[in-house]
Amino acid sequence: MVRINLSRFGRKRFDKKGQEVLGMGFGMIFSIMLIVFFVLIAFIVIKEFLGARDCASVGIFVDKFKTDVKKTWNSQIDSHVFPGVLPSGIDYVCFGDVSLPFKGDYLGFGDELGLYEGKEANMFFYPTGKSCQLPFHNVPQIDIERIIRNQNPYCIEVDNGIVKIQIEKDLNDMFVNVRRV
Repeated sequence: MVRINLSRFGRKRFDKKGQEVLGMGFGMIFSIMLIVFFVLIAFIVIKEFLGARDCASVGIFVDKFKTDVKKTWNSQIDSHVFPGVLPSGIDYVCFGDVSLPFKGDYLGFGDELGLYEGKEANMFFYPTGKSCQLPFHNVPQIDIERIIRNQNPYCIEVDNGIVKIQIEKDLNDMFVNVRRV
């Protein structure tokens, strides 16, 4: 008499060695792909947050500088150093009138700053590409004619993200003067 094991025919066979290795391999590969995907997304998000921080620091610098100039303009006599913080990559804070010819030590910056001719602006960041699409600003109370008398643009170097600008106004001045420290 031949005995037939019915349990063997009624079950699907999942106990083959080839199926175990293939099934576990696919699961492992899928898990690794998910981990790589999540790590990549995390790096992209961190990069965007750091970029937003740099752009915010440019905006904060401009707001604080304008406020400080306005405060000096409202006083009769003042002379102090304005310390500003800018993101790395910005090498100079420049003051100029792009409608006038460029002259002086920073004549080479004129090609890049000249793109903003026609804009109401007297303060620029150089290089303009590192300033988060905020390369030019208008500071209304500064004496731009006095500042650019010998150099147009008149640039102040940023040292390791720190810029120090001398802001001053004398008794008979209508506007505020800025210069290097």
